Amino acid sequence: MNKSILTILMLAIFFPLQAQEFRNVPILGEYPVEQTHEDSAFIPRMLLISNNKQLKDVWKKLKGGDLPIIDFKSSIVVASVRDAANPNQRRFLPRVRMGELEINILSTRIGFQPSTRTVTTLIEVSREGIRSFRQYDPKTRKYLITKLK
Repeated sequence: MNKSILTILMLAIFFPLQAQEFRNVPILGEYPVEQTHEDSAFIPRMLLISNNKQLKDVWKKLKGGDLPIIDFKSSIVVASVRDAANPNQRRFLPRVRMGELEINILSTRIGFQPSTRTVTTLIEVSREGIRSFRQYDPKTRKYLITKLK
């Protein structure tokens, strides 16, 4: 009897831990656009874009060329900004845990002189199973959660 209770307790602890693991999400598209620092200043560290109206507004402010065609029924987009003179290689790693999308950015660390321009990259990922976007705010040292609309 004690062994079966112990087994049930172990399963009750083990399965919730498994459900909280991250799963990687493939990138469906990356859309970079270059602009001045002033034109991208409205974007915090990262910006969630979950519908066509938001995309059009952001793209207009960034003064991008042809608007990327995104199906927001099946996809969402996150905008990320960096200095245009930044020579560092960057790799986006989108992942989901318990319905929260998080995008980590891996980068090399080569020094550079900041320029007057930025490059904003729109990262398109599948919307499936995503209910919110989670990002770390280094100023407050807390995670910010934005629910999908």
